[in-house]
Amino acid sequence: MANTHLDDEDGKTFQDLEQADKYVAFPGGIPKKWLNPAFYIFVGILVGYALWVITGEILEGGKAGTPPLKTAKSIVTHLSAFTVLLTITLIICCKGLERIMYYLDAKRIADQLRQRAEQAERRAEQAERRAEQEKQRAERAERLLEELRKNGS
Repeated sequence: MANTHLDDEDGKTFQDLEQADKYVAFPGGIPKKWLNPAFYIFVGILVGYALWVITGEILEGGKAGTPPLKTAKSIVTHLSAFTVLLTITLIICCKGLERIMYYLDAKRIADQLRQRAEQAERRAEQAERRAEQEKQRAERAERLLEELRKNGS
């Protein structure tokens, strides 16, 4: 491949760099366009769960007469465990999403390459037809030239 001004030092073309830029350095390679919604969903779920746990623990602790420090420890334990589980779930979902995105990109690229191959095949067939036509014209011209020589002699 010829080195052009659009090539990187690593030999990657501008198109390759654009393709790689679709993904973020994030566990699972979540696409940039989905990063904000994923973050807001993560925060929304975490805040909703936190409010539910805090409210529940305070109400239950108050009814049972549990000391506030023990209630606070219970809240922190619940939220820590939930955050870890939510993070693991998010990473697994992002990995699945990454696989799907890579599959769809590979399928799109394969389709493009297939179309290019078909176009190249059509161009080759057209070139063969043109060459055959030129050959027939040359043969006709030779025959006419021979006839002229025979008639002229």
